[in-house]
Amino acid sequence: MSIFEECKQVNDRDSFLAFLKNIAADFSDNPDEWENRTIKDYLESISSWVEDSGEESEHIDFKKMAKLFYVGKIYE
Repeated sequence: MSIFEECKQVNDRDSFLAFLKNIAADFSDNPDEWENRTIKDYLESISSWVEDSGEESEHIDFKKMAKLFYVGKIYE
């Protein structure tokens, strides 16, 4: 299953954790398929998508997302 297809299947904590593991592996295994190869570019592209997505992003819990991104900076 492609990373895109797997993304669409995320519906709980376990599938989210599996997705994170697999997207990290996809970056290592398929770097030429990634438009954004630095953390800066990756985060900027996420920001751009949220700005452009309109109603598609209305259901996102942005406070929880912010915490996830923050803990990625400090958690070992």
